[in-house]
Amino acid sequence: MRFVDIHPSVIELAAPHVFYRVQLIRSRTSSVVLNGLSLPPSGLMHGRFCLKGAPVAYLADSPETALYESLLRRETVSRSLSELRRKCLVEFATRGPLRLADLRSMAEPYPVLQSLRVAQTQEFAADCKAMGLDGILYGSAQHPQHSCVALFKSGILQLGKRGAQRLVKMGTNRLLQVAQTALWRSGVPLVE
Repeated sequence: MRFVDIHPSVIELAAPHVFYRVQLIRSRTSSVVLNGLSLPPSGLMHGRFCLKGAPVAYLADSPETALYESLLRRETVSRSLSELRRKCLVEFATRGPLRLADLRSMAEPYPVLQSLRVAQTQEFAADCKAMGLDGILYGSAQHPQHSCVALFKSGILQLGKRGAQRLVKMGTNRLLQVAQTALWRSGVPLVE
């Protein structure tokens, strides 16, 4: 799917704008670490808007959306406490404007935008990057009425890390309140 096939709006998101992400507390040696983000190696092509050979950061408009998108997806059967102990919720704020393709209103006429057929959406992302856009703004498939953003390197460089909280308090079994609430609301059981 090409940019010209669906003609999305291009918006400029003014700074500061706050986004959230769930990521590992300690990055893997293969991770791409950039501006406080710990990203999977470039080129894995697992995500909807991944690019060949370039990092893409997926962030959400709220802590809950970040949790639903990363850990509590519809197909998730359970999560383990040991897995949550290795993760944190990170808050970022933009330092400059972002030029984004806005797909938020396009999921209804183009269901492919929220499908698992990622080759088409990855082609769209490559077009957006080639056009000099900083990323793509899209509706969350996991948390209705909320949004996510896929940022290319130019967008990632506009982020500043504001803080991070562990999902499980160190040395305890106490969950971060937002994680506890998201687990309960999603119906995903927590196992040891």
